[in-house]
Amino acid sequence: MRRFPNYIISLFAVICIVRSQHVLTIADYQPFPSEISILNINPDSFEWGVAGSFLLLDKIDNQLVSVGNLNGFQTVGGFGRNNFSFSEPIWVGVEPNGISILDRLENKIVYLDYRLNYMSEVNLEPRLYPDLAAIDKWGKMFIYSSQFHSIFHFEKRHLRKTPHIDLNRFSNIDFCIRKLMVNQDGELGILGCNSYVHLFSKHGEFKRTIKSHIDSPEFLVPIRDKWYVFNKEGNGQSIIEKITLQIPAVSLPIKDIKSMNRSLAILSNDHISILNVKLK
Repeated sequence: MRRFPNYIISLFAVICIVRSQHVLTIADYQPFPSEISILNINPDSFEWGVAGSFLLLDKIDNQLVSVGNLNGFQTVGGFGRNNFSFSEPIWVGVEPNGISILDRLENKIVYLDYRLNYMSEVNLEPRLYPDLAAIDKWGKMFIYSSQFHSIFHFEKRHLRKTPHIDLNRFSNIDFCIRKLMVNQDGELGILGCNSYVHLFSKHGEFKRTIKSHIDSPEFLVPIRDKWYVFNKEGNGQSIIEKITLQIPAVSLPIKDIKSMNRSLAILSNDHISILNVKLK
């Protein structure tokens, strides 16, 4: 991909806002390849790929795009563009052996290789019609179904019929769930539409509920052992320490945020920016 000159990256880094002892610096700025505009692809969510690549998901056009150093620009799905298509893809994730796509309408998980070639699929029973998903570093997938208001555990192509976490047991957890995430230790975080964050152990045991104090939080992001929330304007906060952060203006508007180790990747309208997070 094309890169901005080093002096521009340095300028962006200078204007990053530092709050308390959590520091954000821009490490890279990756504009979309021209093919995305030509094909009228509008990704609204994304995920870190492998070998410096990213997976961009256009949920409206049912299109998955891979961009980066591994295989250049590749696509799958879309209306009449490929031999294989999705009905309602809601989530994409990377596993040790390939890429997983969660199709809500078809109630199944589709497996692709790293070049976006179709490999196989697994139907979900019971029929969850899933809304959200997250995957840990060991390849375990956690699937939220609003129909059951529960989180299910999917591993080794098998869905446990008993909920991993039955949210109906918690009167303080609203039925409107905005984000489901898993951190480096396999612990789960849930961001409700009412700005509350609910934390669970990797075994599904409830740990605590914390109120976010930023306006309209949309994104829940784990970085190491810390949890952050961000809104679309780039305002962020570590929910336990209550330390505030600000995403640089060059990365706005925010369409999605994902973390890896100590880095944040920000999906915007026409680019991806990568921020380093320094925790002191």
